[in-house]
Amino acid sequence: MMKGLSILLLGLCATASAAAQSDSMVDITDESHYQLVLENDKVRIFAVELPAHQSTPLVRHDHNFLIITLADCEIASWAEGRAGVITYQYKQNDIRFFFGGPARALRNDTPNTYRNLTVEFLNPKVTTLGFDLADKRWEYGSSEMRPPADLQKPFADAMDLGEAKVKDVQLMPDDEYPEPEKAVDELLLPLSDVEFKKNGQRIRKDAYAPIWIPSGRNGKFTNDASVPARMVVIELQ
Repeated sequence: MMKGLSILLLGLCATASAAAQSDSMVDITDESHYQLVLENDKVRIFAVELPAHQSTPLVRHDHNFLIITLADCEIASWAEGRAGVITYQYKQNDIRFFFGGPARALRNDTPNTYRNLTVEFLNPKVTTLGFDLADKRWEYGSSEMRPPADLQKPFADAMDLGEAKVKDVQLMPDDEYPEPEKAVDELLLPLSDVEFKKNGQRIRKDAYAPIWIPSGRNGKFTNDASVPARMVVIELQ
């Protein structure tokens, strides 16, 4: 009898917890830990900051999104309508793609502030889900970019997101980043302080300050600093 009562009480507690999470659900634009830093007809960028031992309510993500983690961290997360909390470990400058849909909550159980840049894609065709013609079935592609093998050397890696492409690029001093091969809008997210030359002009940006470049860029970016320049470049059709 007592065992049955315990199970019933646990079930009631779980239901109450789920109801509380549902009641506290908010839109991403209304959540105080998410600060909108750039918005246009293709993307919205949020700077996320979650101090130590704080949590968010369930936050609605209506669009697929990319997260760039700004420092090594450990963060707990759970989703609307799903049981269990999953703890993730991220490294600085981890780049990961997520599907929109269920609202998600974050909890920071560590003594350090958790920070990321969240890039929402307003075009639903920006996705890792694609049709494999050979096997005639839908397949999910990679959702995480590999870390560079050597941070002291130039590198370039890419992740295909359908109607977008994400590139992780590092330029050594005097290295050049060319124009895109076809007409696309570009979003540059520096992962370090950068100083570029382009057509005789200098562009200086702090780390994680976004640069939006409309389609039709002419001229290469040259790393005009004495140290490597690392950036995420998102090309959008």
